[in-house]
Amino acid sequence: MVLSLILSPCVSAQGPEKSEPPVPKKAFKVGDVIHPTVAKMPVPQFNDRIVALRMPITTSSEDAEKHVLQGMALLHAAWDFEAYRHFCAAAQLDPDCVMAYWGITLSLAAPNHEFINERMAAINRMLDLVEAYENDPKRDLPLIEQEYVIAVAQLFSSEPGASAKTLERILETYPRNLQAGLLATFLQRDGYTEFGDMLWGQEEAIRKMKLYLVEHPDNLSVLSFWAMLHAEAPDADVELRENVLPYVRKMVRMVPDFPPYQHLLGHFEWRCGNHQLAQEAFERSSELYAAYMEKNKVSFHDCEGWVRSRLYLASALYSRGEIKKAIAVANQVSKLQVDGERLGSPGANLVMWEARTLPTRLLLARGAGGDFDAAMKALPGKDDKQLFKERTLSIFYLEGLRQYAAARKALLEGNVDNARLIREAFAVTGSTLMELQGNASRSSSMSEYFRAVKALEVYALELRGLIALQGDESQRGSAFNWFRSACDKQMVPTMLVPPTVVYPMELRLGDFHLRAGDPLKAAESFQEALKRCPNDLAGLLGYHSALLKLARSADAERIQKQIDLVRGK
Repeated sequence: MVLSLILSPCVSAQGPEKSEPPVPKKAFKVGDVIHPTVAKMPVPQFNDRIVALRMPITTSSEDAEKHVLQGMALLHAAWDFEAYRHFCAAAQLDPDCVMAYWGITLSLAAPNHEFINERMAAINRMLDLVEAYENDPKRDLPLIEQEYVIAVAQLFSSEPGASAKTLERILETYPRNLQAGLLATFLQRDGYTEFGDMLWGQEEAIRKMKLYLVEHPDNLSVLSFWAMLHAEAPDADVELRENVLPYVRKMVRMVPDFPPYQHLLGHFEWRCGNHQLAQEAFERSSELYAAYMEKNKVSFHDCEGWVRSRLYLASALYSRGEIKKAIAVANQVSKLQVDGERLGSPGANLVMWEARTLPTRLLLARGAGGDFDAAMKALPGKDDKQLFKERTLSIFYLEGLRQYAAARKALLEGNVDNARLIREAFAVTGSTLMELQGNASRSSSMSEYFRAVKALEVYALELRGLIALQGDESQRGSAFNWFRSACDKQMVPTMLVPPTVVYPMELRLGDFHLRAGDPLKAAESFQEALKRCPNDLAGLLGYHSALLKLARSADAERIQKQIDLVRGK
């Protein structure tokens, strides 16, 4: 009964009027929680090496228990689709296994997606089973499983914050239950301020997780949660290099053929400026995901990890100056054909928003002669029936990038007045996309939409600065403020996907100061760029140039050696 009350605000429809007879409840079938895509696939295989936490599961099947534990380990590694497959397998083996439906619900926890009907069926089945256990004196559901059910149910209630408190209540009764502790701690996180400072919940979550790390330094689940807590940390200089990267490397040594760990390694190697090592990790994760897809007959629609790895590989190559190779990888992934029936899948969202724009974003970053025409040509055109027939939100993002590229081309040609006109149209496109937030919140691509909006904001500020630089003397000084604002708006990588704007905006500040004849401030700005993106080749080259102008030859020689290392010389 308590679970029904918890969920009533979001999963219960308004009751019928008294004059209407009650609608008979549809009899449950296990197939109700298994999406047709998964139903066609073979039984998922076990990887015992990643199962770091164990707990007794109430079930009549040992294999069902094994699938539940495997699913939990996959959730800890953020491979939700594969976790879902294992929980479905557990439900097929034992339709009365409460924790199987708990796992299905948690693996499908994202707000909007293709599998939402299966999630609703799993929630209802989970609640019905708990009630059945309560009313059957011959059967008993352990308190810990009841509490886990309450915790996951609260995630979908009007008070999702109560979930962490319920998990903490489990710890009061079962103080050694590591899974409850990890989940409660992770749910407490609340990120960072726009200035890069930790919010209280984030700081507290890291403090608690560090205690678990000290006590369980070789537990893969603890290591994974520790890394994920820092995945979007703004400061990569010391914290990630010294306190996170070594643990992620340990995870890969323990299970080298597990693609999520390889991708996680690539993410942190890249954030720490180890671009060659990042490239190797992303190449490896791509290979492992590709082998998984081939073996299990899965497409990229349900293996967004492969798409992420390809996107990140291109960015790692770009950071090393391997721009032609980066664009080649980007072109490959941008040409993936999305199934019109799977537009709401995780892989399709990444392709529509990230992959199809990546060649353009890389060309814009290089900004050489001919790149702006090539950038516009690389974008899907208005003859793309899928995009424009469905009126996907991404068409406004594509239009914004096209306008930005056109304005940059006009500036390159010295046509400042035309650039201003295009910039005004670009501003309207950006505002239109922002106004569609309500539509985005009801779609499966909210995260991608948010990244796109932020990217257009950064590009808009940068463009105003570039136009000011080519204006008259009275306007050039304002370029600094526009570039500074662009720096402040730029985000760190989210969703384990590379940054949408692939170069640090601090580069613009460095170039501005060099142009103004102030190499000292230029050097400081290039150092800021390198703090955001350590060992980024463009940042190193800019810093090297500023040091030479300052006659700091020894420092310039040191940076030149760093440049050679990044280039692989």
